[in-house]
Amino acid sequence: MTWQPNPNPRAPDFVAGNTAHLVHGADSERAIETVAEEVHATIRDVAPWLAQDHFAPSVHRYLRAAAREQLLDQFIAATVAAKGAGKVPSRTWEQATAATRLAHMLAGDLGLTPLGEARLRAVAGTAAVTEVTLADLMAQGAEIRKAAEARHAAEALEAGHGTTTATEGDK
Repeated sequence: MTWQPNPNPRAPDFVAGNTAHLVHGADSERAIETVAEEVHATIRDVAPWLAQDHFAPSVHRYLRAAAREQLLDQFIAATVAAKGAGKVPSRTWEQATAATRLAHMLAGDLGLTPLGEARLRAVAGTAAVTEVTLADLMAQGAEIRKAAEARHAAEALEAGHGTTTATEGDK
């Protein structure tokens, strides 16, 4: 037997953006970020309040969870259509279930579900009430007190009792 050169020399290096190695993409940072950008474009229209800076960390977590869920769902749907449900690995079903739960929980926290929106509105309403300062409350109390004193004075005049100032006969 004589030596022969390898008929298949080294394969060319993979280029950036190659997805040949992906199974479902739920563990790929690049795939997750790509889908997360698509999800973000959708929720900007649906939930404009999430554009506020203080929501950024929560929105980022939600986008990643929603992207992972979408990637797993697409893989499962394609596998079931091509080979049947039995060919989807049980670990993939578990990952999909966990991703769905996490995405739903985070969506609720951001007000993207009906219950989450109700909770967010309730908390926002409570927060608006607590923004009233002590000075505002004192001013409001003073106005109420003046109005009550004026009302009592008017009632006293109507009853014929006059004012509460001392007269010469009382001295």
